[in-house]
Amino acid sequence: MTGNACGPGFSFSEKLRIATEAAVQEAWHCIGSDLAAAKPVAQAQDWQRVTTFKALETHDSNRKLLKSDSSEASKSFDVLTIKPSTSTYPGLVSARKRRSTQDSFPSSRAGVEACNPISETAITKDDCMSKHPRLVPRKRGIGGPRPVYQAIVNIETRTTQHSSKWYEDIDPRQKFVRKDLESLKNLCRLIQGCLNTPGNSAQLDVALAKLRKRLHQAEFFDFLSGVLIKKSRLLEDGGLSVVFLEKRNTFPWDIMSDSWSLYRRWLSGQLDPHLLVGIESKNKTTASGKSVKSRNLERGYQGGRSANCVGENELVNGQWWPLQICALRDGAHGEMEAGIHGQAGKGAYSIVMSSGGYSDVDNGENITYCGTASGNISPTAGTNLLKESRDLHTPIRVLRSFALPASNQYRPAKGLRYDGLYNVVSFTILDEESAMHAFKLTRREGQDPIRYQGVERRPTDEQLAEYAKIRQLSGLGI
Repeated sequence: MTGNACGPGFSFSEKLRIATEAAVQEAWHCIGSDLAAAKPVAQAQDWQRVTTFKALETHDSNRKLLKSDSSEASKSFDVLTIKPSTSTYPGLVSARKRRSTQDSFPSSRAGVEACNPISETAITKDDCMSKHPRLVPRKRGIGGPRPVYQAIVNIETRTTQHSSKWYEDIDPRQKFVRKDLESLKNLCRLIQGCLNTPGNSAQLDVALAKLRKRLHQAEFFDFLSGVLIKKSRLLEDGGLSVVFLEKRNTFPWDIMSDSWSLYRRWLSGQLDPHLLVGIESKNKTTASGKSVKSRNLERGYQGGRSANCVGENELVNGQWWPLQICALRDGAHGEMEAGIHGQAGKGAYSIVMSSGGYSDVDNGENITYCGTASGNISPTAGTNLLKESRDLHTPIRVLRSFALPASNQYRPAKGLRYDGLYNVVSFTILDEESAMHAFKLTRREGQDPIRYQGVERRPTDEQLAEYAKIRQLSGLGI
């Protein structure tokens, strides 16, 4: 088409217009694929730059043709001066950038002569780029292989335990009762109230008493759900964790322990407050008409824990159960009836202090616990487990039962209570014929006191009231 524009029969202006249109079409064809993936603003700017360069190159190649009438060329070359249109892409380019872009292009005859497109010395694309740096095309990033890292370590920034997956997957759009949410938020307000109350004052004692009572009540909230727990933010920084992580000694040790127990329980997804959760209760009748009640662990219950473990096994000092099968469910003691639990070669894991006709002595921090009697001179399996614990220097979980003599001040009001870890320090043989051994155990240091008296006593009034309801439903009386 350029050749036809230079042929006879066309005026100079028509020749120049046809040559310019051809250059524009050729430029657009060359960059069409790149512009298809570019943003609108980038498309407009690239199209303006390339169109101007192509037009200048086309004019330079036809300079001899246009030289014969330089006056007409100067008038017509204004067609080549392409200004960015402020209305083509409204809103996509800031006004400041549009002004700066417009100023970089000559809009008058003097500006055209400054580029000197029709002078004796032909202007080149490099010359125009040097005078107008805004016309330089943008540089593209240089791609390359990603660096190979030798080790990647996640930085832990949480001050509390990781959230459980069930907690992260809770949909906050679920329906809930506003009143129930306020009951949980009230627990947060009580915590903040204790922190804002001056220390060593009567007001602080009142605030702590209210918080202690609320923690005991929260253990049996029957309206709990995942969305309520999440919206109350009790398991997040600023919730229950404030109590057991606070460093100003504002909270007593029993409130810290109760907050930690509640926090860990809810964090694991155990929102059912029922004391016998995971336990099947049945009433059986014999042929003679005798009624027998039995309890077994539910098949498929996911909240249980094995008791075959040395140490606390994630128990909390003062943790309480109404029945020994409940202690079995939570991994405190692995026997339904026996008082000693352990594994050969690993020693005893736990013992239950109860009335068994033995000469047990309970002084709280120091106890004398008798093994089981044998029918011969060989010690029983339970006795051997305690002897292995002494040799291995492994601690033993000690649970006290309601079946202890009433004169024992450490005896719980009902059920069983976990009172911490003890070490077997020595033993004596009481009777060689029955292989009866008496073991001396000492409570380990650094643990919270035994929760047998005062406001920190376990079981709490709320736990006793809940157990009384269960006994009524079972037909056992209070």
